[in-house]
Amino acid sequence: MKPKLTIITPSYNQAAFIERTIRSVLDQGYEHLEYIVVDGGSTDGSVDIIRRYEDSLAWWVSEPDDGQTHALNKGLARAGGDVIAYINSDDYYLPGAFETAIAALDGNSALWAVGAARYVDAEGNLTEVWRPELPSTQRYWWILGPWGVPQAATFWRKEVFDRFGTFREDMHYVFDTEYGLRLAFADELPQLIDEELAVRVVHPAAKSWELDDFRREQKRFVGLHGSELRPRERAMLHVVRLVNRVGGYRVLRLLGRAKNRLRGASRRPQEEPT
Repeated sequence: MKPKLTIITPSYNQAAFIERTIRSVLDQGYEHLEYIVVDGGSTDGSVDIIRRYEDSLAWWVSEPDDGQTHALNKGLARAGGDVIAYINSDDYYLPGAFETAIAALDGNSALWAVGAARYVDAEGNLTEVWRPELPSTQRYWWILGPWGVPQAATFWRKEVFDRFGTFREDMHYVFDTEYGLRLAFADELPQLIDEELAVRVVHPAAKSWELDDFRREQKRFVGLHGSELRPRERAMLHVVRLVNRVGGYRVLRLLGRAKNRLRGASRRPQEEPT
């Protein structure tokens, strides 16, 4: 029997997107699926859409919360799956994503698996494909980037949350990167999947639209792991912070996106759900 899979969707006022997200989960046809939707008290019609699918949901709620990480942790508290993932209510999975992710975790000791994610704009135009890579042998990877993977294409074994805890509720932009950093510092690196599993929709109303908020929160969370740095790495961190003050963070983000576009340009995108 295949493992039970829990998918969590946090949402707030995403009526324009959430039905596509829900359908992308349910249309996978995964037999042992537990789907949880945690809405933050939407007033835009999202609740009416969720209700249309409530017979297919293991649990859902619509009530005020303290943000995305709080909503996710509420979902995690109810998650009973052997494997857990979350998809934001303006993103969606590609066909076959669940089977591919479960197969990647089957038969190896990796605690999590990460596939590629396609990035599109509000009109659905492909802007880049982010294929995950493992960090280099140098520990500078997390200071410079820091190292991260596409969240929408990430799947964790339940054991991960039992051992490493849940998401930081004092973070709203880079909590997923911080969580991956927790695992990486514990030498728990993901099993990589080259296939595209999910689509991230980048639009003006998305949290990821404004990079300055990310930069400020990233600066804070990098410091959380300062005690784990060696003297040379700590000196390098100070240099990186100085560079970021004059716009270095934006340069790194742009270089990373350019690299992802080049890597994705030669690959044919998978079929999107209709």
